[in-house]
Amino acid sequence: MKRLLPVIGALLLILGVALSSTSCEKDTRKYELTVVITTYDTVKVQNATVHLFAPVSNSFVDYWYTTDEKGEAKFSFDNKVILEIEAGKGSFQACGFVEVERGENKIYIDLKPFQDSAHNGC
Repeated sequence: MKRLLPVIGALLLILGVALSSTSCEKDTRKYELTVVITTYDTVKVQNATVHLFAPVSNSFVDYWYTTDEKGEAKFSFDNKVILEIEAGKGSFQACGFVEVERGENKIYIDLKPFQDSAHNGC
C-alpha cells in the first residue's frame, strides 16, 4: 500500500497538469447578423429597408440598411445584443427581434401587405 501512494500521487499530478494545459481557448468570433428579407416565405427582396435598433434608452445601436441583390443585410457587433428589426418595401412591412450570439446568426423576416398588421409582427 505504501508503494502505491507515490504512484497515485504522480498520476494525480500528471492528470492535473494535463487538464490545466488543455484549458478552453477564448472564443474570439464576432457577433454577426444576417437579416434575410423575403415575401411569401420564399421570394428574396432586394432594396428593402432594414432598421435595426436596441429597444433601450441611450443605445448606440440604431442602423438603417438596404438589402443587397440576395435580399440580405449584414451587420457585425462587438458584444452580444438584443435587437428589434423593422423592414419594409413599398406597401409591405414586417417586424421581428433577435438575440445576436457569438458567431454567425441569420434571421428571416417575411414581408406582408401593410394593411395586414395582425400578421406581420408590427
